[in-house]
Amino acid sequence: MTTQTFSQSNYSRRGVPIRLGYVRLLDAAPLIIADSLGMFRDADLSVELTREVGWATIRDKLAFGQLDVAQALSPMPFVMQLGIHVAKTEVITGMVLNCNGNAITLSKQLREEGIKDGVDLRRYIKKGFRPRKIVFGVVSHASSHHFMLCRWLEEHGLCPHKDVIISVLPPEQMVRNMASQNIDGFCVGEPWNSLAVEEALGFCVTTSEAIASGYPEKVLATTERFNTYRGEEYQRMIEVLRDACAYCDQADRRKEMLNILSKPGYLNCSPKTLSNALSGNFPMGYGNFSAGQFIRFSGDEVNRPDPQRAKSVYEDLIRYLPGRKLEPIPAKTISRIFRASIYQQAASQHAL
Repeated sequence: MTTQTFSQSNYSRRGVPIRLGYVRLLDAAPLIIADSLGMFRDADLSVELTREVGWATIRDKLAFGQLDVAQALSPMPFVMQLGIHVAKTEVITGMVLNCNGNAITLSKQLREEGIKDGVDLRRYIKKGFRPRKIVFGVVSHASSHHFMLCRWLEEHGLCPHKDVIISVLPPEQMVRNMASQNIDGFCVGEPWNSLAVEEALGFCVTTSEAIASGYPEKVLATTERFNTYRGEEYQRMIEVLRDACAYCDQADRRKEMLNILSKPGYLNCSPKTLSNALSGNFPMGYGNFSAGQFIRFSGDEVNRPDPQRAKSVYEDLIRYLPGRKLEPIPAKTISRIFRASIYQQAASQHAL
């Protein structure tokens, strides 16, 4: 309670640094670029960028006021508004940071047993070739990663919560757990798929772009209370991040961008590994590639938190969240959580 009270007292104090959290993933690139290149400073914003361990930490720190704004999973504002695994918190978003950017990776052991795709996986499971169920890792049950995995399994005639086990792990632990054979596959963002492929631990069978092109991946989340006290700063942050997102999609900025992201204080990963998702020819393993744009950062069709795409996210939450029976919510509630008006106001100011 003390943390919450202290935190709220700071909201009305202009000049107090904005605590901005992110997770060690490629799709945190706009936040990292804005921080590294001084884009926040140039917009007269005092920002403390902090790397967090995983999404549960982001969620809890937002709820208790230890973070003001954060890179967040697209379903997270709904989850926090509903109080699922966290105290009910009025969390909103005024911007989508990127679309897609995930892949489904299977272990080399499955490949050695003849599994190359979803058709093979279904046959393998239904024929009972393995005495235990296959285990997949996802970063959260309330995540696009989980939704994409469930969609892919269903597409191949498998019941996500019956035919396989789906466990939650932080992104950074996926490759390690695959190496230890604790999991047989995972759906996660970059660079973790690429690292599994490079270390010959697994191979990618599909990407989120192939499953649901244009799906909102990460959002810039904040609390209603922060937006009430410091909404003008949140709006300016969106203006800055629109520029940072555009920077991330520019091919001629790629080398500089990768050198920044690779630094130990940010993603701590080689530029070569990080470049896979930005190359237009994503390496899937065993000599296969996925052509096209693996991840998208910029453009109004990407960054605007429009109600229609938000509705799709919430419908997936209803359909795939295990152990919860969620009811549909009114369109006006969706529009209040995914607040396109904030984004539009920021975009209008930017054009002036």
